[in-house]
Amino acid sequence: SLKGLGELIVLGREQLDLSQPESIRPVVRHIKPDLIINAAAHTAVDQAESEPELAFAINATSPGVFAEEAAMLGIPLIHYSTDYVFDGSKDGLWNEADAPNP
Repeated sequence: SLKGLGELIVLGREQLDLSQPESIRPVVRHIKPDLIINAAAHTAVDQAESEPELAFAINATSPGVFAEEAAMLGIPLIHYSTDYVFDGSKDGLWNEADAPNP
């Protein structure tokens, strides 16, 4: 739980549209966070295949912008992903060193 660690600001789609990655910069610079946690993703696989630009904006470009802003501010970025980046062939748990194969 993050409760007790300080002020927690949670932004939904209405406040931060990850389909427009450049909209992230002014929001981050206004808030000036001590930490960024990104748990957003486009996970509707069939829809992502029919809308690849949208999926790329949300799943690739936006996390990159978060990383750039975090680096500029000298703060950590925690980015959650899903198991959709792996092919399911491994027995056991996946980790950061495993090769993606969606």
